[in-house]
Amino acid sequence: MNSKAITIRTFFLLLCCTLGSFAQAEDKAGAPRSVFYPYADGKPSVEGLAAGTRISQESWQAAQAYLPAEILERVKAGEFSFTVQETTNLPVSDAYIEATQQFAHQVRIGADGELEGYVAGLPFPEINTSDPQAGVKAAWNIRHRDFGDMVQIWNTFRLVPESGSADREIENYYVVAYGMHRPPAGNADVNRWASDGVLFKEFFHILAPFDLKNSMSLKLRYARDSYNDDNWLYSPASRKIRKIILTQDEASYDSGFLNEDFFGYWGYVRACEWQLLGTRRLLAPMGAKKANATFGGRGNWYPVDPWELREMVMLQCTPTANGHLYSKRVLFIDQQTFTPVYVVFYDQAGKHWKTLFELYGDPQYNPGNEHVRSPVWIGESMIDYEEQLGSMTIISKTLYNVPLPSEFFNPDRIMARGQ
Repeated sequence: MNSKAITIRTFFLLLCCTLGSFAQAEDKAGAPRSVFYPYADGKPSVEGLAAGTRISQESWQAAQAYLPAEILERVKAGEFSFTVQETTNLPVSDAYIEATQQFAHQVRIGADGELEGYVAGLPFPEINTSDPQAGVKAAWNIRHRDFGDMVQIWNTFRLVPESGSADREIENYYVVAYGMHRPPAGNADVNRWASDGVLFKEFFHILAPFDLKNSMSLKLRYARDSYNDDNWLYSPASRKIRKIILTQDEASYDSGFLNEDFFGYWGYVRACEWQLLGTRRLLAPMGAKKANATFGGRGNWYPVDPWELREMVMLQCTPTANGHLYSKRVLFIDQQTFTPVYVVFYDQAGKHWKTLFELYGDPQYNPGNEHVRSPVWIGESMIDYEEQLGSMTIISKTLYNVPLPSEFFNPDRIMARGQ
């Protein structure tokens, strides 16, 4: 393999796999074992960062080569600390692996910037850094990382100033359901929205406070990146649902999030110039052995469950829109799951402005989701250092791959629920 080739590991391994089955899968697919089994030959080990090591203002030196400079600066300033745990070998689904092995060879980026030949799985499991399309290929991998077929989440969105006490709390019920490019799973309805070209549907229902209660929204994200999302909003005051134009680079809930910031990057591939910066072994808040993230430190903004060494991809997104609030963002992406774990944002002067943490736990410790073989989301925190504000999602309950009928997402049904 070319020494410049970056191997991108895909989503979650079945915990019951043995090294013998690893070799069998490799022989069957003709793919390098490291693509799908990054920790099969052993967990990352670094002198001074053994499990149980405490990284803090007094002991940051041990981690200085294993944290981005912007995050290390906050540890050195005493804003938060954490303990190191052994790297978690998160299970990758057989269906996603098999789809990647079966279809990845035929995937390419067309002259119009859209994917051609993509069916399911990770579009580009191996990317060469000398490839001029390396960055945009990595962006397409983010788009098609595995969320599972459907996720339902009950959560509280909090706006938290430096005092650590929430100024505003919004209770939500959130659903994202995929209906295209699903790995075959013996379910005839798995690609139920393919005829409409809809990749996923996203539903929000505000449960509290009273002034926002029963406000609802519906988004349709299309598989073709050149198509804008369709968005509907239901207002309980008017008891009407209407189609709206939602701008990706506008603030959500008057918070530190732009609409495109959620989950690390939730916008259009076309909205950025993408540059693959390389790979790096880093400490990251992954693999928490619990169902809900713990926050602490300054403002109670930071993830303080144990961090662990992970193999990471670094991807820079430079917005193409004139007047965008960010000059760039750098996404630090877990190679095994291709999920952004933290993102560093810069203002137009090139100054570090915000840091986003997206937190994923070990399914074995998430009651009701032990069977899940895709990233299990347990919380997030966007820290805005200019506004001294944390915008945080606190998760109370999650259900993965529990089906809802297609009619659930019809605008008419949303209006009926509001009344």
